[in-house]
Amino acid sequence: MVNFDGLCNKEFFGDKLNKKHFSDKKLHFRIIENGTILPHKALEGKWNWGFGGIVDADNNFVHGSFVHNGVGGAYTPNENVEYVPETVVCLGMFFYVWGHSITDNLKNIWFLQSEMYKKHFSKYPLVWIPMKGGVITDFIKLLKILEIDITQLRPIIKPTKFQNIILPDESFFYDETNGIRIFTNEYRETIERIRCYAQKNSTPLDKKKFYFSRSSGPNTIGEERLEKYFESKGYAVVVGHKLGLENELNVLANCDSFASTIGSCAHNMIFMKDNSEVILIPRSSHLTGYQEALNEVHDINVNYIDSSISLFQSKTGGPFCYIIGEHLKKFFGDEWTGEYEDEDFINFLLYVKSSLSRGLNPQEATLKYYAPILPDFTTQLKKREDLMKRVGIFLK
Repeated sequence: MVNFDGLCNKEFFGDKLNKKHFSDKKLHFRIIENGTILPHKALEGKWNWGFGGIVDADNNFVHGSFVHNGVGGAYTPNENVEYVPETVVCLGMFFYVWGHSITDNLKNIWFLQSEMYKKHFSKYPLVWIPMKGGVITDFIKLLKILEIDITQLRPIIKPTKFQNIILPDESFFYDETNGIRIFTNEYRETIERIRCYAQKNSTPLDKKKFYFSRSSGPNTIGEERLEKYFESKGYAVVVGHKLGLENELNVLANCDSFASTIGSCAHNMIFMKDNSEVILIPRSSHLTGYQEALNEVHDINVNYIDSSISLFQSKTGGPFCYIIGEHLKKFFGDEWTGEYEDEDFINFLLYVKSSLSRGLNPQEATLKYYAPILPDFTTQLKKREDLMKRVGIFLK
């Protein structure tokens, strides 16, 4: 169950919130004869996460060999292409960000558990394409939990042509027609194996409610406010990547109520037990298609609760500003007096000051999204000249 009633402007998203993200299509694989695997490469003058993947014998890029749309693609290598006369199974390009590690990086892993692979292809080498930065340690641990012999994984770090490249279909992918992320039964089964491992190896914890923090990165202002608020409601504040995978899975196996801002932190909810409660706080007017798909993988009760006022957005996403607002207070049954607190105004002013110093301007979409709360917030703020003097910025 997914509840969007805690959004300040649910109508902003139209019918997007009603779309389903599951496909029951049967996955298969492709064999690319004389295909070339291109390692990850950033190209000067082109903004994105880089290029790389598989091209066929006619140098056509093979769809599905990238991390996801916009991360991967064909290029002409400067160095000689080595030819290796063997058949390999390609697991795709691995991203070094945790959220992508449990979505995009796992999308081809299902194939290694299939009867087809075990009967016909298990003798062939496994290859993968590392993105710049490699893979994070916890993803390697995740592969071990899935009983994959990581010593058999061969990274492709220079352009290499193979006699045959076996590329499994994606179990988690982007549906270009509908503009949404889709998951399949095979992806659900992969996640279920990790969930079962977590439950089987869990040890009891005193706490049952956890707030997963991003640890207030440089692109975030005000998350400390959220941390304190959730602590007042009995939540333990944790930083997932500092726990280590085993401890993180144990927390999730014990967790009855999970809260997080939307992003990689929020994706961790996928490993919780059925019927758990999840509170997701949007970073901005963009909900991310990844999280919407993950919400449906298992029977978890997901609540979207607004507590941000992020008006500026750079090309790389963010910055983000969090406050303690009406929707969050009402969710927990707290009285909403209609008045914001000084800390919310100070954080917002710092957020505006930082954004303007970076040459950012308020985005039309975010202004439209926050329209129901923005006039009242700014009206109250303009009465607080003392706070504006303290921060050194005045609003027109």
